[in-house]
Amino acid sequence: MSLPTPFRLLTGPKSLLIYTGRQDGLGNRVRALLSAKVLAEREGRELFYVWGTDRYFGPAMDELWHFDAGHRVPRWASRAISPIHHFYGPGPTAITESMRRDHLWQIRSGGQPVTWDDGMRPWTEDFRALTPVAEIAERVNRVFDDSLRGRRYVGVQVRSHTVSHAKTLQSSPVEWFEQRMRAARERFPDVRFYLSCDTAEAQERIMSRFDDCVALSDKGGYNTTEGVRSAIVDLYLLASSQHFIAPAYSSFPEMAVYLADHAMSFERPDQPLTGELSLDAGLVNNPLKPAIRN
Repeated sequence: MSLPTPFRLLTGPKSLLIYTGRQDGLGNRVRALLSAKVLAEREGRELFYVWGTDRYFGPAMDELWHFDAGHRVPRWASRAISPIHHFYGPGPTAITESMRRDHLWQIRSGGQPVTWDDGMRPWTEDFRALTPVAEIAERVNRVFDDSLRGRRYVGVQVRSHTVSHAKTLQSSPVEWFEQRMRAARERFPDVRFYLSCDTAEAQERIMSRFDDCVALSDKGGYNTTEGVRSAIVDLYLLASSQHFIAPAYSSFPEMAVYLADHAMSFERPDQPLTGELSLDAGLVNNPLKPAIRN
């Protein structure tokens, strides 16, 4: 009979555990987990991960994407063995022979990807290879086929929820997005927008001021399972755009850019667009693979 997963941390093969925080958002969790997977594979270690599901964040990883590369363990199990196997950070770490003899590496993500050395394969390759669960994939395809297929469009992601990073709210007000949308509409009068907002108020405001906007309805509560699944639908549809207007100080826009493998142009307040806006990025045929373009 196989031992319960927490005991495998101490008695099974050499392993690596990535510890994500309770209040980490989707992007912070995914990039930490997938970068840890890359390191574990390179070092021949079994992958374990802490991914809390509670009032701060509802869904497990395998409720979002098909993922069976590691073993999820409870937070208490990692903390219980931390006096024996202390935490490393996610940043640059020189791996010594002594470290390689250690049975377990625990890494506290701190909301960051694991970047121990320059020899690691990019975790973004694994991200693009993920397949969303059926509920997400079907909704992505339905919205794309109904409203976006064959159209060049601009993706717009607005963060205005009170729990958003304070720097995001300060640097990326709704007015900034409206200004950039007006600039896009002046250059391309018939451009369509795909709008992703984390509050109904921001979505209603923008849609009342700009016609030809596409947006999800019934998105679910913030960081609930339904809400995160809706966010991933947004993620794939933003990544399938020809240009992306995004907020600063948020990992979510970076996830869309990685998903598209930098295929579309991109701007946010701390990374303004250089030159004229263009919609020259190729059209996407499969919105679940937005890096592949015609």
